Amino acid sequence: MQKTLLLHIIISIGSYLGLLFLAGFSLSGFEHLILFFSILLILWALTYLFYRPYFNTFKAGINLAFYFLKELIVSNFKMIYFILSSGHKFKPAILELPLSLKSDYSITLLANLITLTPGTITLEISKDKKYLYFHIINVPNENLEEAKQKIKDGFEKRIINISS
Repeated sequence: MQKTLLLHIIISIGSYLGLLFLAGFSLSGFEHLILFFSILLILWALTYLFYRPYFNTFKAGINLAFYFLKELIVSNFKMIYFILSSGHKFKPAILELPLSLKSDYSITLLANLITLTPGTITLEISKDKKYLYFHIINVPNENLEEAKQKIKDGFEKRIINISS
């Protein structure tokens, strides 16, 4: 996948420069961007016809990014509510999450996404890489399994889609 992306960028730059010479460098700044990204889009479309897993990975990455942004915004508002509401008692816990992920890259990505989400922080990954330990500041409804399942169904499932 990385080789394909690098190849697309190199071909796009070459095509872009070739078209600039043909146009005599008479394009405005915005037209340069449109030209470059049009070439890149055409290459990606051709890749879609001949190499579909590349696009599936791309869509899964976009899906993960939007899911993370949603979780980030929701978690920020929850933290603001907890801080500003008087008399609210936190229900913190340290949870052990069994991992379905195998590669170091995937496990690191999951650990970082958990840490970047307000109200949670990754503490440790077991030596055998089968468990991830994390702290959550407020367990919803005091249901530990629900908190674990939310991460498995959210972040971990989307990371598996990217790495498969």
